[in-house]
Amino acid sequence: MASDPLFIFDLDNTLYPPHVNLWRLVDARIEHYVQDRLGVDPLTAGRVRKDFLREFGTTLRGLMHHHGVSPSEYLDFVHDVPIPEIVPPRPELEAMLSSLPGRRVVFTNGSESYARRVLSALGVSDLMDGIYGIEFMEYVAKPSRYPYEKLLGATGTNPRESLFCEDIRENLVPARELGMFTVWVGGREEGFPAHAVIEDVCDLPRVLPRFLCNGTGASQEGWLGPE
Repeated sequence: MASDPLFIFDLDNTLYPPHVNLWRLVDARIEHYVQDRLGVDPLTAGRVRKDFLREFGTTLRGLMHHHGVSPSEYLDFVHDVPIPEIVPPRPELEAMLSSLPGRRVVFTNGSESYARRVLSALGVSDLMDGIYGIEFMEYVAKPSRYPYEKLLGATGTNPRESLFCEDIRENLVPARELGMFTVWVGGREEGFPAHAVIEDVCDLPRVLPRFLCNGTGASQEGWLGPE
């Protein structure tokens, strides 16, 4: 018998729609941190960030490697944004998550504490069975393959019994290669690496039968979707 499926959700611009301005504020604070820490102008800070992203995958790992930055100091600064004032509750998200026939976790390049604050603002904190942030990843962020493998190990899940929702195409690639069913939120077309494309995460029930029948081998019988 197949085990209960695992539903894995990215956080920013996935559990809330892109028109919510939260990630733009976090990104601006990353830019300010680089400028202040390195004592550089905005143009130089932008170049440094691009170089770090190309070499390390995240600004944080580049700062840790080249400048000895404390990850907790960095994360506290960049995530110091008024989340409850920006992120509205999503009753439709709560209904959708409540209906899923399996475990639900968040898998984010943000910090665990930041994720908890966002989930609280959305009104879905109690519906998540786990939060796996950048600390869990040992600061090796998506789309590196390592955190995906670590997540599967920590949850004891077969990748073919896992569904991954994400708004960034590149972050879907390792999940697809490992055997997860991949859902591109706000994406453009199906095909590698997305098994399915939906406009909003709350549209997930529309593609769920394909995952439950073909991905996990679990039957869709008895799953009614959100009421």
